[in-house]
Amino acid sequence: MEDWKPEFDTTAIPDIELLPWDESGLALLRAMNSPDQKRHLGGPESEEKLRERQARYLTYHRPGEVEMVRIATGGEVVGSTGYWEIERAGGPAYEAGWEILPGHHGRGLGAGGTALLMARLRPVARHRHVYAFPTPGNPGSNGICRKLGFELLGIEDMEYPKGIFAAHNVWRLDLSAFVPPPV
Repeated sequence: MEDWKPEFDTTAIPDIELLPWDESGLALLRAMNSPDQKRHLGGPESEEKLRERQARYLTYHRPGEVEMVRIATGGEVVGSTGYWEIERAGGPAYEAGWEILPGHHGRGLGAGGTALLMARLRPVARHRHVYAFPTPGNPGSNGICRKLGFELLGIEDMEYPKGIFAAHNVWRLDLSAFVPPPV
């Protein structure tokens, strides 16, 4: 990851760095596992689920297929962003997700980190579209989708986490036309 250079001018993105997922990721997952932070994601996860997630994320370093990275600014890790392959009615695509620690919300860090990751994905992407599925009541994630140029396609009932069904917005980004916006 250290050798990666953005394809686009990213100078308008705040001082954001994408760091590989490593053993310190478990502490980040724990810090983001509060009832308030997880209110749009089905509630906090058990320690066992966090450890399972950490083990998966440690393997998510295959550009063009799946990546999970930590977002840092000023030398401090403030959240995470990633993408993975999914199947949609139109065929294979990616899903993206992100999460920022509560003390850092509203500073453009989620949008900036995800914009950097999408810029990195674009030249190696195997699929044209990236989807995101925030709940309608999640203003932060829906705002990131708008800011990055995702198109709102509608609302679908989805299961996430397992056993919990809720309405989710369906946002789609066309990677072939993606240019990181000023965040």
